Amino acid sequence: MNASAATADLRSLIARGDDYAARGDVRAAMSFYQSALKQAQAGRIADAAIVPDLQRCQRFIQQAVETFRGALEKAVEDNKPEDSIGSLRVQHALDMLKGAREVFQQRPAVLYYPYLAQRQFFERQEFDWVPAFEAAAPAIREELLALVNDADFRPYVQNDPDRPVRDFGGLNENPNWTALYLWRDGKIVEENAKRCPRTMAALEKVPLSDIGGRTPAVLFSRLEPGAHIPPHSGMLNCRLICHLPLIVPAGCWLRVGNETREWDEGKLLIFDDSFEHEAMNPTGELRIILLFDIWRPEIGPEERAAISAIFDAIDQFQGLPDA
Repeated sequence: MNASAATADLRSLIARGDDYAARGDVRAAMSFYQSALKQAQAGRIADAAIVPDLQRCQRFIQQAVETFRGALEKAVEDNKPEDSIGSLRVQHALDMLKGAREVFQQRPAVLYYPYLAQRQFFERQEFDWVPAFEAAAPAIREELLALVNDADFRPYVQNDPDRPVRDFGGLNENPNWTALYLWRDGKIVEENAKRCPRTMAALEKVPLSDIGGRTPAVLFSRLEPGAHIPPHSGMLNCRLICHLPLIVPAGCWLRVGNETREWDEGKLLIFDDSFEHEAMNPTGELRIILLFDIWRPEIGPEERAAISAIFDAIDQFQGLPDA
């Protein structure tokens, strides 16, 4: 298409949009204006005289979008569910519709367990064991404070001498993110557990996951001032991660998918770590949480046993049989 024909086509599109705008059909007008703008962006504008009309189209679209967003917000405000979980879901759906919140999906590193709800955070009030466990938070914090200065915190990301090194955003063997385990690879770490008897007692009431030789995992996770845990995803989507904040200066945050929350000392954060997530301690103080994993509540005993058997088979595989 030559330059004069392209300009004529643009003017035709704008004129069609103007006609619909004059008749009050905003959506039809926007479609023609958007088509004109897209066409103008794809090629060089031969006639500079058309630029003011294109700018007018852009202003019309922006005003219409703002009006539309206001109508959506009003619709949600007038029909927001009373329960906090439903209200949050409605608001996030609206945010994603408006492009203000990105859509994330579960992407576990090892096993994807199908047909589970795509939920980033779970709320504390959904679990009947949470109030009793949170009531033990002061005692757990007291035990942590008694060992924090002399316990053997080690880098959370440790290289395996039997495997090639995989870079974890510069955190390999990095002392900025360290851990002290009470349970590791499904077994109690006796030397640490015996120093935290009230913590271990509180955990007895928690539905810790039991997945092959991988879990439970229970640890004090220590993040030094200024440390950043880069975006990553966990190994599977059939368990949830729980954080009990114990030493948390204001401003520390955790992002899971498209939602960011701050820790509140003594109150659990529960999330699906198969979503991309990251954390940051932007302060000049130490941050320590108690981290542990639980089964997703939708998964019953028989499925749990099958999932655990899958991981047993993975971990016990040693190679091909002899010919």
